[in-house]
Amino acid sequence: MGRFLLVVALLGCAFPALAHEVRHEVRWGKAVAVRAWYPGGKSLSSVDAEVFSPADPAVPRWKGRTDPNGWLAFVPDVPGRWRVRIIDPSGHGLDTAVEVPAPDAPAEGAPAGTEPSPLASAIRSVLGVAVIAGIFAILVLLVRRMTR
Repeated sequence: MGRFLLVVALLGCAFPALAHEVRHEVRWGKAVAVRAWYPGGKSLSSVDAEVFSPADPAVPRWKGRTDPNGWLAFVPDVPGRWRVRIIDPSGHGLDTAVEVPAPDAPAEGAPAGTEPSPLASAIRSVLGVAVIAGIFAILVLLVRRMTR
């Protein structure tokens, strides 16, 4: 019975990890807009945000906060891989790259938001549970060997 309760407790620990996942979408125009939200739909509103230019990736080009709906926007002045960080007070958030094409590059359709599919989220959860179970199994074997 004790093992069963331990396994249930470990499984329960894996599912809150989904609450810390942050999803986002990117919209292109004259400016680049990025919105971040938690899987339940709650926006990362009024949280710290930074944008880093590919011209100087070590120093933030812009620092501020997201709006009440979790959006931030910036106007890129050079093409390349811009880095966007949106972090809530608990340290969870988003750190992603946004590709800005050269002005003379052929226009391609703007990519859709990067929200993972429900299947991808489920696979990630199952994989997390499997890793926790594997670690637990190794610890049980080590304890058994040391008590013999």
